[in-house]
Amino acid sequence: MAEREDVPKPTDPYGRALHMLAFVFVLIGSVIMAAVTLMTVISIIGRWLFLSPVYGDFELAAIGTAIAVFLFLPYAHLQKGNVVIDLFLSWAPQRAQVFLDGISGIVLGVIGAVLAWRMYLGGMDMLRVGEVTTIVGLPIWYAFPFAVASGGLLALCCLYTATKDLQTVLR
Repeated sequence: MAEREDVPKPTDPYGRALHMLAFVFVLIGSVIMAAVTLMTVISIIGRWLFLSPVYGDFELAAIGTAIAVFLFLPYAHLQKGNVVIDLFLSWAPQRAQVFLDGISGIVLGVIGAVLAWRMYLGGMDMLRVGEVTTIVGLPIWYAFPFAVASGGLLALCCLYTATKDLQTVLR
């Protein structure tokens, strides 16, 4: 996985810790996506050759992909890998762009925190009622701790980058 050259790695202890933790999340998400990919290939080959796919492959692929996507969010933010539409701001001075990046980081951080909070409540509900997937009977709450941790880490990463951006503008 290549890192963007125009995004420097953090040098302060807090930034380095966030970067390292976000990278660990990416590694876990990558292992999950590799497993989902392998299972999908096995299922397709099994369906084609033996008319016997992996039982519940759609459910497992959906849950695995959702977990991986959540795990990728904090690192993507630190690498400025989120989708940015600069159509309206490409003409603005660099300081204004950085200021608005800081503000959007705060907004995304709040969204990440609210997401973590609501996913926690939803996961607790799923655990309480014992909801499972239809085909394989996998408890649905298993996916929620990943989303809660990722949402929380995303919030911290966003607030960190927003702080750095706003410090740059105010200097």
